[in-house]
Amino acid sequence: MSINAEKIGAAADNVMNDVIAIRRHLHQFPELSGDERNSAAYLSDHCRKLGCSVQEHIGGHGLLARLNGAESGNTVLLRADMDALPIKDGKQCDYSSTLDGVSHACGHDAHSAMLVGTLMLLKELNHLPNSIAALFQPAEEITEGAAAMIRDGVLEGLNASRAYALHVYPHLPAGSIGIRTGAMCAAADMFEVEVIGHGGHAARPHECIDVILVASHIIQALHHIISRRIDPMHPAVLTIGQINAGHAANVIPDRVQFSGTIRSLDSNSHEEIRTRMDHIIRQTAETWGATASFVMRHATPMLTNDAGIIAGVRGTLSTLASDIQLIEINEPSMGGEDFAEFLQYVPGCLLRLGTGSGPATRYPLHHACFDIDEAAMRSGIIAMASLCLTQSVNRT
Repeated sequence: MSINAEKIGAAADNVMNDVIAIRRHLHQFPELSGDERNSAAYLSDHCRKLGCSVQEHIGGHGLLARLNGAESGNTVLLRADMDALPIKDGKQCDYSSTLDGVSHACGHDAHSAMLVGTLMLLKELNHLPNSIAALFQPAEEITEGAAAMIRDGVLEGLNASRAYALHVYPHLPAGSIGIRTGAMCAAADMFEVEVIGHGGHAARPHECIDVILVASHIIQALHHIISRRIDPMHPAVLTIGQINAGHAANVIPDRVQFSGTIRSLDSNSHEEIRTRMDHIIRQTAETWGATASFVMRHATPMLTNDAGIIAGVRGTLSTLASDIQLIEINEPSMGGEDFAEFLQYVPGCLLRLGTGSGPATRYPLHHACFDIDEAAMRSGIIAMASLCLTQSVNRT
């Protein structure tokens, strides 16, 4: 059977209503990282109806849905994430989140819907030269799901030749595909700090070891690591995202906790940041008579798009998806993305799907009012399906 851009586009049009319905269902009923039970069951049901063999509860609530193609030894891995964020939905629309304080503010509902839509499109074409391994991943937002699925053996026996993932991006025109060779997302670590001192009355600070004061000194010093210890030619960022201490305005607490992330695009810089953080935290606390504990948790490695895979993407999309605008991404993101864990074992790439078409769809990722132009998902499923229809590409 001869497959061309026109046939793929027509098949995409036939499944778009279903894709939008799936996305809106997931958007209305979001689930936090590690708690994607209902989302996984819902997606599993759709995959089984398409004739996929489905394996559940991988690395938590992860799914593996498989479609066998003509070349069973050549498997293409596609990945979508399922989890939502602890952010109250700020939109007022028919498909707003029904769960207070939880929303799909990063587009994972669209990612999962497009992965199901890709399987639907391939079934619609009734032409599948390669086998497909569709991974629906939990806990991406806390960067634990990919590694957990791998530990549970999701890649064993797949013999995947290449791997692809899409991430929605409001700053690109709706329906365009952002593409880049090399570094795409930064390496990221999460850290937690606890400072312990001696609490007391706010009127008598000289009798206390004021942990809020100590923590403020530590935090100020940590932010100077990037500007004064790291080569300015090596992008890096340190962010404190959470501070917890105290119960009353007139009481000095005896402990304070704060947490954050570090991100970088250079392994030596990353290690320097870790080392300097440990020294600053412990020495500063000791200077003020406090003690401190510091825990650093590896989150995700740097995500690097394989040059050979990207070359294949350009060739495939120019032929089978010629109406999709390809946009060169000039700079990597400092955001972390644990799809990078899969790319440690299978060569592949992360692509960005433009979803912005006006003010309502240009809110940034993780904003309470984040939304997408749903018509852009057509480009997403066309792109992913097209990449599944080509033979293997050269690896670098």
